[in-house]
Amino acid sequence: MKTDTLMEDFLFDLHGYTLIPGAIDADSLQAMNGWVDTLPPLKDGDWFGHIKAHTYGGTDGMNLQFIFDGGEIFERLIDNPAWIGLVRRYLGEVNEPYINEEFLNVRGQGGYIGVHSGGWRIDGRLRAGGVAGHWCTQFLSVIVALNDIGPGDGPTVIIPGSHKSAFAHPQQADNAGISKGAGDTVVGAEEVYLKAGDAVLFTDMLIHGSATRTNAGNRRTIVLRYLPATYAHRWRYVPSPELVARLTPERRKIIQPVIPVVKPD
Repeated sequence: MKTDTLMEDFLFDLHGYTLIPGAIDADSLQAMNGWVDTLPPLKDGDWFGHIKAHTYGGTDGMNLQFIFDGGEIFERLIDNPAWIGLVRRYLGEVNEPYINEEFLNVRGQGGYIGVHSGGWRIDGRLRAGGVAGHWCTQFLSVIVALNDIGPGDGPTVIIPGSHKSAFAHPQQADNAGISKGAGDTVVGAEEVYLKAGDAVLFTDMLIHGSATRTNAGNRRTIVLRYLPATYAHRWRYVPSPELVARLTPERRKIIQPVIPVVKPD
């Protein structure tokens, strides 16, 4: 194995993230930002084609869920060569990648998202990236910057190494959910600055969030979340509408834990 790969692996395991400069080329950036510029006004719950506008609570901005339906320019992100090799590597050689969520976020002045996650949380994801000499990271996130994100732009914040912490951060919610305050108010958080087209790849167990955007304008990012494909149904079966209708709520959650969201007729 090359020395630079060994060092990259060591630092990813230690810190829980890695930066990917120039992940998106200038022409793609222009096309993506041009698409955002032409969007009509949207509020939480609105549909734009097969893309749904969504927010966690307002301060996080507007999330355009399933952004791949925005056109081929976004489809390229699915297996972008700048990060797909790293995704495959850190998920583990026996795992195929599956995208659990993908959205484009637009966040204005005053917006932020509190920190969440942490290695102490026991929910099926692994705290560390390596097991018995092999990579086996269960949840990887990629954040791609569509414009420059520097001081005052509401940058992503992380606490390096917190994916291995055995203790909850005292400023987090009890369930490792999103904290009430902005990410930059959390002790130990470091801001991650990105140029337009850069990306950051990290294990989602890393405590992360974002600082408050104090500058004018909008922060634009695309977020992709990769899990092992084993989290999807082994044989790709989908329960029939008749079965879903018959099941009790408890049984339905087991058979169909992720209820499909489709645009109403």
